[in-house]
Amino acid sequence: MRGDPFQKNLCHCTSCQKCTGAMFGSLAVYKTEQVTITESSPAVLKTYEDTSPESGEVLKRFFCGTCGSPVKGQRTSRPDVTVIPVGIVDGDKADFRPQMEFFCRGKADWVTAVCDGDKSFETLPPPPPPPTMTLPHTEQQ
Repeated sequence: MRGDPFQKNLCHCTSCQKCTGAMFGSLAVYKTEQVTITESSPAVLKTYEDTSPESGEVLKRFFCGTCGSPVKGQRTSRPDVTVIPVGIVDGDKADFRPQMEFFCRGKADWVTAVCDGDKSFETLPPPPPPPTMTLPHTEQQ
């Protein structure tokens, strides 16, 4: 991975719970061009098309064929974005503190909030507003 992720989040959806074997997924989101997967043999990286996500999207989940660890994920509709499970990152993970929590409706009641209330969403967060365009001022005669 090159550079910083543009998003760091926890996901409490059922699909992430099952994929990680934990109560939530801790995820770092990168532009695909920032991520290079290296393996000893191309046959090691396996893919599963997950149709169960609550977002309604099909996710390609990539995992190690040797140990079974999740390696990355991609929405089929967004191949330009790659999601990395933080647990596979070697070394200190302090810089991966989540900025948002998704699918909090599936969060276990004993899991405390990690993010402020305005960064916790029952499902996915709303899309960002479209950028505003400033037109050059022209004088009328």
